[in-house]
Amino acid sequence: MSNPTQSGTHPKFTPPSLARVDAHLVFNDEVGRTLRRLRLARTLTQARLAELAELSTNYVARLERGELGPSLSVATRLSVALGVGPSELVATYRARIDGVA
Repeated sequence: MSNPTQSGTHPKFTPPSLARVDAHLVFNDEVGRTLRRLRLARTLTQARLAELAELSTNYVARLERGELGPSLSVATRLSVALGVGPSELVATYRARIDGVA
């Protein structure tokens, strides 16, 4: 069997589209803003929210800054800690992509 790099038949790398990358960044930013708003409305510190959701304070801070997006498991843990449904964490993102916000 021939080596694809020697024969020149290896598939060409295709980078993700900028639209997908932008959507990912917008998602993280919107979820982070919503998380912060919900946390502050309940007068919780990042440390207390992290404790309630069994996460690290640093991780909660990075989520709020939009550096990371939560997995479904993390979103569920955060929503339980905040007393909201998981869909509320993504509601502003959903409204934004639907053109409402």
